[in-house]
Amino acid sequence: MKSLVVLLVFGTAAYFGWQKFSGAGAPPVIEDPVYAEIRGTANIQDREIEMVLFGRASSDDDCRVRARRSLENALKACPSCQMQPVSCSSELPSRYARLFDDVPIPSTYLSLTAGAADERDARIVVYGLTDAEGALMCNLLREMTLKNFRGTAHCVAASGG
Repeated sequence: MKSLVVLLVFGTAAYFGWQKFSGAGAPPVIEDPVYAEIRGTANIQDREIEMVLFGRASSDDDCRVRARRSLENALKACPSCQMQPVSCSSELPSRYARLFDDVPIPSTYLSLTAGAADERDARIVVYGLTDAEGALMCNLLREMTLKNFRGTAHCVAASGG
């Protein structure tokens, strides 16, 4: 259970770092998205767990500002986590791009769709959990996220492969 709490705090801190928490109105229409990839790993109960946040930003500047904030928040929440360099790119590899179409993958993941001007679409994937742990983690992340998120959030169940 301790491992799930660590991951829960890490995931929500990273996501809320991704948000700006300012601005009202509808989410922007993003015609030429820039995608952030923010990865961190932690050794919990003798296994390596990896969490990845993929975010869709409106520009390279938007991506870099949000990614930097996400990284800072994630490190505050999990100082023992090992963070990889953040990347912002106009394209995601196809295996990750399909996450934004809510296509099932071998891990359950959280799908977030912006509901306000300051929010952006994002996906949070946790690797290294059992299917049951992944489903539990996703639902806990969803519940925590929805406390401060105006958009929609749902879990995409693992494909079983």
